[in-house]
Amino acid sequence: MTLTVKCMNSISPKKYVPFLRENGKYSYVEYSSLSPVFDEIEFDAADLFSEGYAVVTINGKSGFINEYGDLVIPPFYDSASGFSEGLAMVEQEGLFGFVNVKGEIIVPIRYDNANDFYNGTTEVESGNLYGIVDKNGKEIFPPSSGEVVIFSEGLAHISDEWGYNHGFIDIQGKIVISKIYYSAREFSSGLAPVEWKGTWGFIDREMNTKIPFAFEDAYSFKESIAGVRLNRRWGFISTIGEVVIPYKYDKLTDFHRVMHEGRIGVMKNDRHGFIDILGNEIVPLKYDQTFWFSEGMAAVQLKNKWGFVNKEGKEVIPPKIQYVRFFSDGLAWFSQDRRDGFIDMDGNIVIPPKYDRAGNFGDGLASVESDGRSFYIDKFGREFKE
Repeated sequence: MTLTVKCMNSISPKKYVPFLRENGKYSYVEYSSLSPVFDEIEFDAADLFSEGYAVVTINGKSGFINEYGDLVIPPFYDSASGFSEGLAMVEQEGLFGFVNVKGEIIVPIRYDNANDFYNGTTEVESGNLYGIVDKNGKEIFPPSSGEVVIFSEGLAHISDEWGYNHGFIDIQGKIVISKIYYSAREFSSGLAPVEWKGTWGFIDREMNTKIPFAFEDAYSFKESIAGVRLNRRWGFISTIGEVVIPYKYDKLTDFHRVMHEGRIGVMKNDRHGFIDILGNEIVPLKYDQTFWFSEGMAAVQLKNKWGFVNKEGKEVIPPKIQYVRFFSDGLAWFSQDRRDGFIDMDGNIVIPPKYDRAGNFGDGLASVESDGRSFYIDKFGREFKE
């Protein structure tokens, strides 16, 4: 099988999308015209392009093509993921490593699991222990920790092999904050929440206590405030420890994700809503559940039905839908009678609920599944299949 297209080497590639054929194979088409590219070469499976390369599967093995259809990395691996920061994760006999665009193995294929690279490093797992590897394949922190939280402000949170005794390492893998704390969360605004003898406080990079150990729980700072719990109630403090939002909430609704777009999900007396960073109640605490804000909208549930509110607290889409997710690329996934579709920000059904499964939209495309076959659709509902 030849996977090189001679006629395309002199032109700039356009946006190509995997296209499901009637025979169950995949080829690529040009996004706008649906015109076949790469001489209609067919694959067992095909992914979207990432950093100029796409994962393809031939006879059960995965490799990579470039945007001209050249098979630049032969189908040799059991699985592979798209390129991120110039490296792609590959799997062989249940172990994972990373290759570059030339197919050279940069991170040895010897780990039980790994994540895509982010800011020059990745977390790897070996024998239920975690470590950190850089883009040169160097183990800057060998797998020896029961937990690793990837770098934030130049420091990564680690623990001992049992998940206890928490500390921090720098980008060279040197332990700069000893593993003496019962628990810890990542650095933000120059401070990290840590637990010591059953209470939480905040330390700086030199292990100086900057906010006393007085809390039952604490989160990292975000937009210069941190959620802390005292006497079973949650409130918020500033970076100097001043209370900026009183302790009156029973729960913070997943603070790290809900603190999006200047809105914080809170719960009181089993009712959910949102406040802003000054403590003003923006979305009334009247809902059964809430999701975090995304693209200016948040999903809210009332009487087992879902709708959406905007950042001003207006109920833009009344709660009348069985299931929803967050907005992505201007559309939100919803499900009705176990069939998936998409709505716009006015609540109009843009893509009817007819798919067995559907992912979220990104870059104008979403993956869907129907009758056991997976393919892509665009925001107009156009299906990339025969």
